[in-house]
Amino acid sequence: MKAILTVLLAGAVACMAFGAYEGAIGFQAGHGAKALGMGGAFTALADDGSAALWNPSGLVHADQAWISGATTNMFGLFPNQYVAGGMKLADFSLAASWGNIADDVFTANMFMGSVAMHLAEIVGVGVNVKYYMEGYEGDLESGFGFDIGLGMHVTDEFKVGIIARDVGGSVIKEGEAVDPNYQLGMGVTLLEGALTLAADARMNKDFGLDDLRMGIDATLIENLGIRGGLVLPEMDFGQSYFSLGAGVAFAGLNIDAAYILREDIGNSLVLSASFNFGELMAEEPVGVE
Repeated sequence: MKAILTVLLAGAVACMAFGAYEGAIGFQAGHGAKALGMGGAFTALADDGSAALWNPSGLVHADQAWISGATTNMFGLFPNQYVAGGMKLADFSLAASWGNIADDVFTANMFMGSVAMHLAEIVGVGVNVKYYMEGYEGDLESGFGFDIGLGMHVTDEFKVGIIARDVGGSVIKEGEAVDPNYQLGMGVTLLEGALTLAADARMNKDFGLDDLRMGIDATLIENLGIRGGLVLPEMDFGQSYFSLGAGVAFAGLNIDAAYILREDIGNSLVLSASFNFGELMAEEPVGVE
């Protein structure tokens, strides 16, 4: 398994040697109501079923098998679905996911496999291997892509993370591809975990700042949290927008909702659910006569 991860890392790094291409795809925007409810400031946290999209290194914190799904109609124009599942296998965390974006004439699919492991006690690394399929009025194109993510728990309360998406540019067809982007984030938990603050900087292929994201997650009562986020595209307050969200958790089931407030192009409601099989798979205690 370590050999497989080494090969994946080598392949992803090799892609960085090639120039990026023009193009864009909505999968780089991420998914999941928890993350989007915090404005997408999730690179350092990446602790739910959408983790692979935000930072695959976050998968190392899953200790049991899990499944997750998310749905939204982006800006009222593009239905967007995401389904994922994963498990822990020895020292590795494995996940597989599928994403779909479609309208009346365009459809895009992403099939992704992810693997993550601890490099050290406080450092995790993860890799995504992606297969894209895009079609426009029946004209179908496809191609592969790679992501690399790193995460570090500097202390129990302070985390940092970084992801390079579509490193080197993921070719979809000749002359068109998904340009890489990079996201660096940090998160801090306060009040014994009841409050989480996070901030991310998202950069384009030339390492220019695309936007700054800030988020907050507060636990009001046990198993109930509320969230808020602010996004500053190109650090322009005139283009800024907000997000709001909430989530409940019980018996391994997490249900989250987020509302992205973008009146310029359309608001979006995001719904997510995930289930951790930990309690079902836990061994029954052995009784003592």
